[in-house]
Amino acid sequence: MSNLNQRVRAVFSSLLLAVAFALPVQAEPDSSIDGVKFQDGKAYGMHGDQLEAIEDSVELPLHIKVNSDGTFKVADGKQRQLEPGQVIRRDGWILNPDGSIQPVVDHVAMKAGQVILVRDGRAGTITGPITLTNNLYITPDGFCDYPDGRHARLLDGQLFRLDGTSIPSKDTVTLKNGQVYVQKDGSLLSLTAIQVMGMNDGTRIHGDGLIQRLDGTTTQLHEGQTILIDGAINRH
Repeated sequence: MSNLNQRVRAVFSSLLLAVAFALPVQAEPDSSIDGVKFQDGKAYGMHGDQLEAIEDSVELPLHIKVNSDGTFKVADGKQRQLEPGQVIRRDGWILNPDGSIQPVVDHVAMKAGQVILVRDGRAGTITGPITLTNNLYITPDGFCDYPDGRHARLLDGQLFRLDGTSIPSKDTVTLKNGQVYVQKDGSLLSLTAIQVMGMNDGTRIHGDGLIQRLDGTTTQLHEGQTILIDGAINRH
């Protein structure tokens, strides 16, 4: 019997090794760059304000691989193409030239009262209830049942990965062609020169590009600059 047990253990160990070798090996993320920007038909690694052309490909956290031609994949997802001016930040967010921002990973978002499902960058409203991996149950009208039994309605800007874990939301303010644009709770808005908008973290955005933080510090946006601000869900 002991010989049989030894043979079973040997076979089982061999199977484990075969599975381990069959799994894809993820390269270590490149820690030297802040993200990747696509412009003039080529991808560039970002080092602060400096850009360096990517010769082959780079690996970012969250299993993001970006090629020199601006194509990229997230883990085993479909290949996608960056648009001119888009940036993939190393924290897993895609920043668009207009200042709008969204997670690069597959996710569910509440936007303007609608539940949006995003897979491989393609978004669509859900037409029936969905259940995420952790049993988070979401209906098309935005109500959800959490795994711990809570029942609530999602807030605009609220985000979840498809495994049900929450994604801390981000808002942005951008100055482009002299116009201030604000993404707040998933919606992109423009400000006139005399408008002032309050953000969820207490920051005040002026239409002339002045940003006033809750602690009293101020920043003046310069042309083409985008600044990220904590969103509503981060406060809870």
